[in-house]
Amino acid sequence: MARRYPVNRGAGGRGGGRYNRATLGPPRRAFPDRSIGSMTPMKAGTVPAPGPGPRGIQSLEIGYRILVAIQMGPGAVALKDIAARADITASAAHNYLASFVRVGMVKSDGRGLYRLGPSLAALGMTAARDVDHFELVREAAVALSEETGLGVAVVIWSNGPVILVNQSAVRGRVFELRNGPVEMLHTAAGHVFAAYLSADAVLPVLERELEADGLAPTAQEAEARLTAIREAVLQRGYSVVELRALPTYLAVSVPIWNVHGGVAYGLTITSPMALLDTSEDSAQVRALREKGRALSRLLGAPASLWAG
Repeated sequence: MARRYPVNRGAGGRGGGRYNRATLGPPRRAFPDRSIGSMTPMKAGTVPAPGPGPRGIQSLEIGYRILVAIQMGPGAVALKDIAARADITASAAHNYLASFVRVGMVKSDGRGLYRLGPSLAALGMTAARDVDHFELVREAAVALSEETGLGVAVVIWSNGPVILVNQSAVRGRVFELRNGPVEMLHTAAGHVFAAYLSADAVLPVLERELEADGLAPTAQEAEARLTAIREAVLQRGYSVVELRALPTYLAVSVPIWNVHGGVAYGLTITSPMALLDTSEDSAQVRALREKGRALSRLLGAPASLWAG
């Protein structure tokens, strides 16, 4: 039996290009020569490595890592911190930054602190009009399922949790989990939304579901149930729920944050209990959390929510 955290069972207990080495300086550690557009996991406190793809121009990839290092903030970032995050020398970072400042992609306050600049903002606003965020998330869900071998679901909130994408496990274990509305109290994504949305949005759904179970909670009882769910999710940073709709299955979910710092999606992995380790240091949970952070960054969420 795989090791796991205690489960919240819900209501009622149920469940290659060249670069000038002398001028730019090499990276301290070689990183894979991969395209920058793919969904490589985002680890807390680091710049994401480029994803797999054809050989490219290494100096551009280093420059990208510098820009993301500034994006991580908070606020203006010191040269030494930029260099450490991008894993290059401070002198190399300074040379890149001088070029970025010249073209307006980075601003300097003259005290060795740097922010992203107006030229980069203009590029970003144009890209934001063209990028299909939902397709970005859907592709990431498929990739996560292939990486972990588990079922993956993408869930939104629409007066309750609604499954938009359901990617079946690739290990040949078939289960029925359809797209559409699902319970909040008995799903991991439901608990994520309950933890981070306002009480005004969540309490009516919670009360409705308890009443459907034949319960008649008082306002105080409903608030206490919501508080318990929130505390469990906030303590871990993710939710763990035994699925009532799929007995003997567990689900683990993390938030994907939007540009306003709100929860845009719940990203969930599902598996039979014996195959899912829900502890924080398990490979499955790490993969899920890294994918959630990577998607949050790409959706423009505040760095405090994904940079760790």
